[in-house]
Amino acid sequence: MKRFIKLAVVGGVVIAVFCAVLAIQSVAAAGDDQAILQADHSLLQALAKADKPAVSALLDEKFEWTDVDGKIQNKAEALGDLAALAKDNEGDTDVKTHFYGELDIIFGFHHNVRFSRIWVKRPAGWRVITDLDTARPPQTSAAAPPPAASGAAGDCDNPCRTLPPTQMTAADKAVLLEWQKTKVDEWHPDAADWGTHVSDDFLIMNDRSERNKAERVDFGKKQQAAGISAPGDPITSLTMLDFGNAVMMISHHVPYRGGKPYYNVRVFVNQNGHWPIAWSQQTTIQSAAPVPAVGAPK
Repeated sequence: MKRFIKLAVVGGVVIAVFCAVLAIQSVAAAGDDQAILQADHSLLQALAKADKPAVSALLDEKFEWTDVDGKIQNKAEALGDLAALAKDNEGDTDVKTHFYGELDIIFGFHHNVRFSRIWVKRPAGWRVITDLDTARPPQTSAAAPPPAASGAAGDCDNPCRTLPPTQMTAADKAVLLEWQKTKVDEWHPDAADWGTHVSDDFLIMNDRSERNKAERVDFGKKQQAAGISAPGDPITSLTMLDFGNAVMMISHHVPYRGGKPYYNVRVFVNQNGHWPIAWSQQTTIQSAAPVPAVGAPK
C-alpha cells in the first residue's frame, strides 16, 4: 500500500511537471506571437516615417522583397528604395498569421494584391526575411492545364528526381524528399497520397488561383479523374533555410509548359519527423523573357 502511494505521488509530480512545461511553452509561444505582431507594427510605422535605421534593424540580413511584378531586391537594395517599399506595404487588410515556433507568416491583402511578410526568430530578436506580393487571382479558379498528348505524359526529371545543388541539412533533405513526393503525385496523379504530404492549414497561391488543402485535393482529384498529368516546373536555383521546426524553401522555376519564370517561397513544418508543406506562394517575374516548354524544339 505504501509503495502504491509512493508511486502515485511520484506519478502526480511527473504529471504536474509535464503540465507546467506545457504551460510555459504555451506562454512562450503566445509571447512570441505577440512579439511578432509588435515587430510587424513597428516595421510598418518605421516605413511610414521613412526611418531607414529603424527599418534596417527589423530586416533580416537575408531579406528579400519581391513586388507584384516579380522584381526581387535584397536588403541593401530595398533600403535604397525605401519609399517604394513603404508604399508597397500600405493599407493591409484581412490580415492573418500562421505561427510555427521560430517562423511566422503574416499575410493578407494590400492594393488588391496578396502579400506575405515572413518573420524569423534570430538571437537578436524577430526579423522579417521575406516580403512577397502576388497578383490576386480572378474570382474563378483557373482551369486545369491541358492533358499531355495521348501516350506522352511528359517526363519530370527536375524536380521529381533531381534538383539543383544546394547546401542541405538533414532536415532539408527530409523536406525535399517529402516535397518531391507531391511532385510525383502531380506527375502521376494520386490526389489521396498528395494530401498526406501537406499540413491542414496549407495554402497555395499564384496569380491564377489560391487554394487551401481541401480545395487543392479536390482539384487534384479532378485532374486524376481526367487523366491529366502535370510534370513539375523545373527549378533553376534553390535555397534552403532552417528555423527550428520550420524550413523555408526559396526557388526559381521555369514553367514546364512554357512561359515566364517565377519566384516561389514555400514553408514546411515538422510534425513528429514528418515535414508537410504548409505554404506555397509564387510570383511571376514579369521582366523575364518567356521560356519554351520543356522538350520543345530549340
